[in-house]
Amino acid sequence: MKILSTQEEESFLRPINVNLRQEHTAIINKLIEYINEHIEKSLELKDLSEKALVSPYHLHRVFKSITGETIHAYVTRIRLEKAASKLKYYETIDISEISRQCGFSSVSIFSRSFRNHFGVSATEYRNTYSINSNLRKFNSKNNQLESKWLTYNEGGTIELEPSIKIKRMKPCYIAYIRTNGRVLEKTFEENRKHLETMGSIFDWACQHSLWNPSLSSLVSIEYQDPNVSGKKYLRLDCGVTLSKPIESNGEIGCRLFPEAQYAVLRIFDTTMHAREKIKQLWEEWLPNSGYYYNSRPVIILHQNNPSWEPTHRYLIDYAIPVSPKQYPGKNHSHYRDEIRKPFPRPDLPRLTQLFEEEFS
Repeated sequence: MKILSTQEEESFLRPINVNLRQEHTAIINKLIEYINEHIEKSLELKDLSEKALVSPYHLHRVFKSITGETIHAYVTRIRLEKAASKLKYYETIDISEISRQCGFSSVSIFSRSFRNHFGVSATEYRNTYSINSNLRKFNSKNNQLESKWLTYNEGGTIELEPSIKIKRMKPCYIAYIRTNGRVLEKTFEENRKHLETMGSIFDWACQHSLWNPSLSSLVSIEYQDPNVSGKKYLRLDCGVTLSKPIESNGEIGCRLFPEAQYAVLRIFDTTMHAREKIKQLWEEWLPNSGYYYNSRPVIILHQNNPSWEPTHRYLIDYAIPVSPKQYPGKNHSHYRDEIRKPFPRPDLPRLTQLFEEEFS
């Protein structure tokens, strides 16, 4: 398998010797990555077509056929969803600055677009949904998969105590398959599509000799807040970590995740209980933690295959990308004073260590 140079890695050159649908999928995956990483910039069709090395007409048609949205509709929606997320989690940034950071040319255009999309003004949205707002509503063995992933970290039936730790992830490449939905749907059966995709990326890595049991990790990457985007537009990547980049080919994409800081919660529970713990992480822990969510993708590190576990419990590390809030002097978060030793692990299967303990 070809290893890319840095220059090739940053380009949008189309893969060779693949069928047309695979070629189109690879182009659009790369383009979506570019859009999400440069959402604050002008993203005109002409400029994007130059990046993709295809004509504007062809790019417009292919993008719509792959995603179901036009490029303009996609860019506008992503900008508005990022703005809504910032209104929820960034209580100190004013609306005009959020508008600028999300790529709107003026506050008036942003305000009009926001109201058209969400049905309320940006100010009303912040007052209702901000995690620091008083108005926020707080109440808010089956068919087996045909994959070797069935035995991925088989076992693991010991309860783990909830623990949230600030950790750092080293830079790594992730090969992924893009799909829709979220990692934890309401029931285990509703998670079937996600588990099948995880099995596909695992089998692909094994077939290409890219799976190293002592070094590789299986991850899911969530890009949007489901309470903002709605189920229809949720985008999810199922991936495997790599030590070196590979060439994107068809539905298999590859991207670099830079070094970053995360609030990591280890969960070993059923789908519904895991969702409750994640909700508490966002709505109870985060507002009082001394950290803020910095709008980068959420990473879920998979430590087992729940379809193989008798009660379908997930063993995951759920990681929110965070940055410390800026205070005069030291950071006053008492969460920074947690015990500085690794969380004890019971006699479970080998746990992958994508995240490292943070010390200060």
